[in-house]
Amino acid sequence: MRILEVNTFAAPVGGAEIYMHTLVDELRRREHQVGLFAGSPDEDVDEPERRIVKRPDWNGRTLVHDPELVTAFERFAADFRPDVVHCHNLHSFPVSFLAAAHRLRVPLMLTAHDFGLLCPNSWNVWGDGTVCAGGAGKKCFDGHGCEKNYPYDGRVVLSVKLRAELAKRVFGRVTAPSRFLADQLATHGFRGTEGLPLWVDRSKEDQLDRSIQRESNLVMFVGRLVREKGVEFLVRAWPLVAKQRPDARLLIVGGGPELEPLRALASELGLDAAAVLPGRVPHAEVAALMARATCQVLPSIWCENSPLTTYESYLAGLPMIASRIAGLPEMVREGETGLLATPRNANDLAARIVELLGDTALQQRLQEGCRASVERFSRDRHMTRIIELFEALVEEGPSTETIDEDLLFASNGLFEKFDDVERWALDMKGHIDYLESNSTNVAPVKAFARHLKFRIKSRRGR
Repeated sequence: MRILEVNTFAAPVGGAEIYMHTLVDELRRREHQVGLFAGSPDEDVDEPERRIVKRPDWNGRTLVHDPELVTAFERFAADFRPDVVHCHNLHSFPVSFLAAAHRLRVPLMLTAHDFGLLCPNSWNVWGDGTVCAGGAGKKCFDGHGCEKNYPYDGRVVLSVKLRAELAKRVFGRVTAPSRFLADQLATHGFRGTEGLPLWVDRSKEDQLDRSIQRESNLVMFVGRLVREKGVEFLVRAWPLVAKQRPDARLLIVGGGPELEPLRALASELGLDAAAVLPGRVPHAEVAALMARATCQVLPSIWCENSPLTTYESYLAGLPMIASRIAGLPEMVREGETGLLATPRNANDLAARIVELLGDTALQQRLQEGCRASVERFSRDRHMTRIIELFEALVEEGPSTETIDEDLLFASNGLFEKFDDVERWALDMKGHIDYLESNSTNVAPVKAFARHLKFRIKSRRGR
């Protein structure tokens, strides 16, 4: 079978990309011909089975249509001649990419790795942490504060809405690593949804040193340090843990924009001796640390799907304490492979950590549960199902749904005009700043400048 894999990013920057590259290798090992089409902010590659298009991470003008990227895809697909196209994350691709894929007249399948088709910032939670039912639209501006998670504007909401509506029409099958996300997509009208977990990479077993003695008081976090991972709440929970377990130690492994703020918070809370934040460490060292740790904490405050670190914990026999949100309870089964805590609640998180640290029998039971789960997430089982879905799609043929491309290009014109106005507003702001800084004794000029700034800000926020 000729399979074309598609993703926004080519580099293995996150779980979706790591999975896609591993899937490509597995499909080729099973003698399928696999092509790869992806974007990159700094790389351009044009090979018979690999096309990487150099595009910026973000461009407001191309949210709906990007002629260069769409043309590159059409040419690559025409040369590769796929039997099926398998898409992953498409958030930074233009909406018109889906129309171009639909015009190939081959079956299309999607693996949704996050909530980007349902939420403008992919968090899928309101500002207070309550899980949203999903679906971009008017409610995104109804004062729930969700835009403060990661800011977005009207263009982003409209592009998510358009992308979701097209995706419902063109994809014959949609899988998601969690049943939670698959069910949400089905609720919003996506066809052929199915929860299909990823797999435990048993090829890494050789990296595990089973002779390492597991400690009884070492709690760790492994992952990218960004706000949505909720590591701030783990740090804030630690003084409460230390009151009952003075010997407990916290290790936070990973890099990202929150590393320095978290170091500052730990110092402010007097945790310099108890909490260590080394930043990024080599993967081999992470495996050794997971072999030593008592448990791993996943204190996420957004809708997690199926993070790769949970599969790594299974392989290491490392119990987890995770937020009770979205897909995490499917991966961290209460009392079987870990414990669950209330998201954004440092008190509850601290209580669950103390509970686990104080119960050796519970630790051993959860370790055994993690090791037993390795078989539940087997690579062969996953690959068998993926290939079955591809074969079923090829037999059924492509979607016969029609899409309104006139609507897309009308929307694209609107986006381009918005971008022109935004650039004008930023240019005007520069002039206003100059007026203010050079008119210190002219109160009316300063008042007028403040008024213009307010008007520009108001219009940009609509």
